[in-house]
Amino acid sequence: MSSRMRFHGLSALLVLLLLVPTASSQIIHDMVDAEVALGPVETAPLGKRVSVSRVSDPVPVPFSGVAVEIGSTAPDVEVDVRFSDDGGASWSDWEAAHVTASPAGGTFLAGLYRDGVIGATRYEIRVLADPSAITVIRESGVFDNTLDVDRNVPEGLVAVAGKSTGDIIPPPLITRAEWGAVSFKGGSPSPLTTGAFRYMTFHHAAGWSATTRAEGIAAVKSIQDFHQNGRGWSDIGYQFLIDRGGRLYQGRPFLDGSTSLDQVPVLALGAHVGGVNTGNIGVSILGCYHPPEGSQCAEQITPEALSTYTTLFAFLSERYGIEPELIRGHRDFSSTACPGDNNYVLLPELRADVAQLLIDGNAPIGAAAVTAADVKDGSVHLSWDVLDAGTLSSIVIERSIGRSTTVLAELGAESGSYVDATAPEDIDIAYSIVGRSVDGRRQELATTVVRVDTPLQFTLTDAWPNPTTGAATFRYFAPHDGFVRIHLFDTAGRELRVLQDTFMDGGSWHTTSLRVDDLPAGLYFYRMTVEGFSGTVFDKTRQLIVQ
Repeated sequence: MSSRMRFHGLSALLVLLLLVPTASSQIIHDMVDAEVALGPVETAPLGKRVSVSRVSDPVPVPFSGVAVEIGSTAPDVEVDVRFSDDGGASWSDWEAAHVTASPAGGTFLAGLYRDGVIGATRYEIRVLADPSAITVIRESGVFDNTLDVDRNVPEGLVAVAGKSTGDIIPPPLITRAEWGAVSFKGGSPSPLTTGAFRYMTFHHAAGWSATTRAEGIAAVKSIQDFHQNGRGWSDIGYQFLIDRGGRLYQGRPFLDGSTSLDQVPVLALGAHVGGVNTGNIGVSILGCYHPPEGSQCAEQITPEALSTYTTLFAFLSERYGIEPELIRGHRDFSSTACPGDNNYVLLPELRADVAQLLIDGNAPIGAAAVTAADVKDGSVHLSWDVLDAGTLSSIVIERSIGRSTTVLAELGAESGSYVDATAPEDIDIAYSIVGRSVDGRRQELATTVVRVDTPLQFTLTDAWPNPTTGAATFRYFAPHDGFVRIHLFDTAGRELRVLQDTFMDGGSWHTTSLRVDDLPAGLYFYRMTVEGFSGTVFDKTRQLIVQ
């Protein structure tokens, strides 16, 4: 080692860490049984490349393999590992580790494993890269794959298929053939359970973020490569993976040749939760969701991905008999941050949403489409067509603003219209046409988003309902203060009622209701005048029909 140039001081190391694209030690944390601290960085020229190396602290547990995370601006790196059983006085020959590159670039995982326990107390990692690149050995740890479930398959496992019928339609599945998986290693996959399924477990990939289908395929292939060739597992550890666009990928092979979830496949034993894999279905979202690891690990789950999680877990719950309260995070079983703080906090809501979806189902109970969503005089006028009555018993109109939802009306199970005269201004509002079935299921059939802008002038709306038999309501808007008078009169011009006769502050909507059940059927008028400093500033009359 005498020929190597040692980097002295913390400043040089900090410069390297700032310049190399960052990732998260979460990637290593979930691949190893124990993290091992590394000593100072040493560099030395080696032919046309540069060697960057670090020696481990004493390893605290028996181990059969080593994993390391590397950051480098080089397009590729070579990683070697050697071992010492006398505290570093002598070393074994260098052995080449298997290197897996992140599809996004900047991060590499390397792993080396043997079939038995390695009799060593320390190891050294050496990275060879282009001398013009900046290379950092970030984190490392050890594992004992002689204890892995793939090598110690539990007794009594049986092939169990789920129920063939249900009310949950599963998400579309990108199969192993479609994403280009390589074959299962070391024989045939084992059944997942001894007869009863136990858990559904939420993971994050701790990196390898992907939003598009192409990115997702590249990430899943990369994960499989490291799980098989760097970690020594038979295959990718999870049964399923989800990208940030909400696409669902098959992980481990199905045992019965199924090519979709609709076939309710026989699931294979995975390797995603140490010691609790039997009967446990693992689903991992691509990306890193644990902010304590830094800004590079602060992703929030997307609505698309969360929707796929909810639908998938509801399908698995319904068909394989796993209750929603048995949804867990990886950290519930192991000393890990997975699935990340940003995801773990969502588990109570996820369990509740899955439970509700099991009640409502997503198999269609009917079909409808919004045909109009017009804003007129400060009111939202909705119209919809029922395209398929199916098992509908009623239509519910809901208004959602952010995470708050209000039920506006429940109507018959046919095409219709509705006027929302209380919609707030200057904010996006989602209106949903929700169907209720004869057996009590509830399902969103159509939705639309509108925005009500604040008027710039005096406005008097049409009354609703109009015609009416008992009562009618209308709204008015005054952009500034004034004396407002509203009165009702008949076709002969006779004043019947004074509905408003007072000074009103401007800048807001006002709602007025009147009873007309004591009036004879016929045509009436309501008139609004506003007096300002310069006299009458507004005068508007609208019709009202009493039946």
